[in-house]
Amino acid sequence: MSTVKMLCVVALLVASSLVAWPLAATAQIASFDCAKTASATEAAICREPSLGAKDIRMAAYYQILEDAAPAWSGMAYREFRDAERQRQSDWIANQRDPCAGDLACLQQAYDTRIAELMSTIAKNLGLTYGRMCDPG
Repeated sequence: MSTVKMLCVVALLVASSLVAWPLAATAQIASFDCAKTASATEAAICREPSLGAKDIRMAAYYQILEDAAPAWSGMAYREFRDAERQRQSDWIANQRDPCAGDLACLQQAYDTRIAELMSTIAKNLGLTYGRMCDPG
């Protein structure tokens, strides 16, 4: 490789890293704004990267269910969505927030909720032969 080409490659790598660096510095830490934490629980989530990652993952699964129609014929979309919103609200009030800053408690609460959301997604977004499945 010629010296000119080598310098161009190095310049390109430096330039791309300088562009990417500010983006990495502002990466999302949690599904909510960590600058506006309202509780010890939210502060703990923002301080602990593994909890922030679980919070983002949980929020993504929750959003999938917010936008999904239920697979069970006979359950109205609004009924499904409202029930899932209530489960999320109950989880925050009864499982996540009582942990306060206890990291082990928060890890367990998130693991449990993520498993519940994944189970609900599996039950409600499965297709068989091009149509939604009814529970058996």
